[in-house]
Amino acid sequence: MAHVIHSLNITISGSCHHADAVADEEHHRYAHELLEGARAVLLGRHTFDLLESFWPAAEYKEDLPPAGTRLAAALNAIPKYVLSSRMVDTGWNTKWVRGPELDELRRVLREESGTVVVFGSPGLGTSLMSAGLVNEVHVVAQPFIGVVGSWAFKGLQTRQRLALIEARPFRSGVVLLRYRTDARAT
Repeated sequence: MAHVIHSLNITISGSCHHADAVADEEHHRYAHELLEGARAVLLGRHTFDLLESFWPAAEYKEDLPPAGTRLAAALNAIPKYVLSSRMVDTGWNTKWVRGPELDELRRVLREESGTVVVFGSPGLGTSLMSAGLVNEVHVVAQPFIGVVGSWAFKGLQTRQRLALIEARPFRSGVVLLRYRTDARAT
């Protein structure tokens, strides 16, 4: 069974909009570290569309900082699963997993060994948390009070107990909070 890590940029108000994130060298290094230990990435359709619009060509951009270029190369190389009700183009090393139900995804995660990283995808993350399929949550707390976008864990019906693994401040004011899920208590 895969070890699932959900990494999510969240503003102080709980919104998750891609424009409300500090995407600097340090943030790219964190994301690259996460991918180095992973076997695959899992994305919701909207997040996949956002990433696919930028990252495949980013590996060859001369104006991207070195950590961004390394992250682009890692994203290009790693297999990606996309949970969607609509068929997904299987280019960019992508496999479509029919959703929004989690039956097919559960099979994929049972067969996958190692770590699977979920970037963003707040709706998918909420579904995975509700189903008990997330092993770690990485909250990348952004130094903003966001007012647009999806909201983290919106619709979650049961309080989730988390155990702190690490709190790491970045120079930009971002704070990475790594938690292990703990289903024993609520």
